[in-house]
Amino acid sequence: MSGTTQTSLHRYQRWSGRGGRPAATGGWLNIASTGVRWEYKRPATRNMVLVGLVFVCGACPLFYVLSLAEALAGTPQAQGIYDVLSTFLGVDLRGVARIGEFREVLWRSVFIVMIKWQLLWALIVVARVGPGLIANDLKARALPIYFARPVTPLTYVLGKWMVAAAFIGFVVLVPNLLSLLLGVLITGGLHTWGQTLGLGLDLVICGLGVMVLGGIVVLALSSLTSDSRYVTVGWLAVCLLPVMAQSIIHESVDSVHTTGLLGSMSLQDDIVILTEWLFDMRGAWAATPLPAEAFERALSRPVEPMYPALVLCAVTVVAALVCYRRVVRFSRAAANV
Repeated sequence: MSGTTQTSLHRYQRWSGRGGRPAATGGWLNIASTGVRWEYKRPATRNMVLVGLVFVCGACPLFYVLSLAEALAGTPQAQGIYDVLSTFLGVDLRGVARIGEFREVLWRSVFIVMIKWQLLWALIVVARVGPGLIANDLKARALPIYFARPVTPLTYVLGKWMVAAAFIGFVVLVPNLLSLLLGVLITGGLHTWGQTLGLGLDLVICGLGVMVLGGIVVLALSSLTSDSRYVTVGWLAVCLLPVMAQSIIHESVDSVHTTGLLGSMSLQDDIVILTEWLFDMRGAWAATPLPAEAFERALSRPVEPMYPALVLCAVTVVAALVCYRRVVRFSRAAANV
């Protein structure tokens, strides 16, 4: 064999054929599973996920305290329990003789409190996990490898989103469902299985909503730069600055004018407002014989749910479009490599 022929056999050449069709779910599932597995191997990330179980450890004692309140209602021993519930749930049950009738709304109030704290912890977890999802690929110039498999932009975005969404689910959705299960085992659950399953379904809807929003927002930020530090700053700014602005608005503007868009600037508050609407907290508490002063601290500021829903939908759609357009641009650039 001639030297020229031997040399040509060892050269890499661009293949002119077409790649086989990838599996319907294999691409994004592989990206997602690999991303979750490698991120979970990091000790700091693993510890942050395990800390999410603290919410379960906090919810179960509350459910037990509620069961004690039902058994001791109207007795002197119940006064300390009323103080605990007033502190953690913002509900004054003094003078209520049949607390068992309020069991479902009280359980839902427990989860409202949990979700408020979980959103703060999810912010920290995503700040750890999310910034490098696309930024690190840009920094390492790994996108040509992804899009040469072949992997479509939609497959890539979906796989990367699932990584962020999984860790949000680990600290929001999983602890809530586990708390509900343990609460049923410890206290017997709500009055009917229909109420228990309905609460579980509402928790799933709420958890999935947070996963969709948080995952796509951090992914859009990660697609804007190859430096994950800037993404972390951007993520914290998107989450915290609206909260500060909303606080200033509430202090300087009359509450009558903050029931619309002016009261829907904070993404965190919007999630809580929509969760209360999904749980029908205002209607449930209003249907009880308790005066409004007894449960007003258990509810967020009154805002029409339509406005928070519009804000969250707009943020999600814009973030998805930004992320997808950026990835399409990267894929086209990778095709020319």
